Amino acid sequence: MEGRGRIPLRFALAAATALLALWLLRRALAPFFLAMVLAYLLGPLVDGLERRLGRPWSVVAVLSAFVASAVGLLMVLVPWLVDQGERLAASLPRWRQALEAKLLPWFQAHPAWQVRLDRGLEGLDPGLLLRGLRATGGGLLGCFLDLLALILVPLILYYLLLEGPRLVATLRGLAPPRHRERLDRMAGAIHQRLGGYIRGQAAVAAAMALLQGLALTILGVPYAWLVGLVAGVSNAVPYSPYLTALPPALVLAYLDGGRTAHLVTIAVVFLAVQKAEAFYFTPVWVGRASRLHPLEVLLALTAFGFWFGVLGLVFAVPLAVVLKVVAEELLADYRAHPWFGEEA
Repeated sequence: MEGRGRIPLRFALAAATALLALWLLRRALAPFFLAMVLAYLLGPLVDGLERRLGRPWSVVAVLSAFVASAVGLLMVLVPWLVDQGERLAASLPRWRQALEAKLLPWFQAHPAWQVRLDRGLEGLDPGLLLRGLRATGGGLLGCFLDLLALILVPLILYYLLLEGPRLVATLRGLAPPRHRERLDRMAGAIHQRLGGYIRGQAAVAAAMALLQGLALTILGVPYAWLVGLVAGVSNAVPYSPYLTALPPALVLAYLDGGRTAHLVTIAVVFLAVQKAEAFYFTPVWVGRASRLHPLEVLLALTAFGFWFGVLGLVFAVPLAVVLKVVAEELLADYRAHPWFGEEA
């Protein structure tokens, strides 16, 4: 009876081994993670249609509409991206001449920097280019394999939407009966907050791509909608648009003949749009659903980003949601403990 409440060592080791396997296989499991995100986005639609059509047909209807929409979007987006890439490549010689015309007088006025640049170019290892090309080839092969893995996403998504309730019931059956009520409460809270976070984050990304693209177009930045799309997509990692979208916008405007005042205006408008995201869109569309304080978000980004790099930044907020639900349960236990209410 003394060790009844303790988890047997073999079960704890099995759980730890499963978590380690998930971490080691995280790249191979990427299609499953992506399918889970899409399941959170499409799940409410399936639940809404289930009463009328039944679970299987509602899944087929929602998934068919999603695939048709995705294909239509790609048919519009891919040719546009190809056109933008071709225009960008055609503009490179002109921009190179403009850059040389602007930097040449500065180098003439600072001959020491010209000498350093020449030495740096002379010191380049020819084998470095070959190694870089080999690495690029490996990267292309990895991207090809990733694309093959993405083919599995619709199939995985179909089974997640169809068998989701049954899978949850199966996992619930693995929990000890005396803990199921608490686990149901925690799982419900995590499910609700994660779903709200994912749907809110997708809406914020779309809004930021639209607003940044429109603002940069008005300011006359070349390839404004392409930069806006980068800003919206990279918004999945908080604060990353300041590194992925703002510098390219300033460089493109500078090479297009932009003056200092114009560049400052672009930076100020970009920052203003990002502040609208920070002060309104994310708190209202994401913060209320995830119930995370901005300081908790910053702490999660710092901690998980330091531990796991870019992957930690992507999953920082979802992991923070899980940890906060667990912490709330532990805090409720602490306050309910007789020791907490004892008089001195």
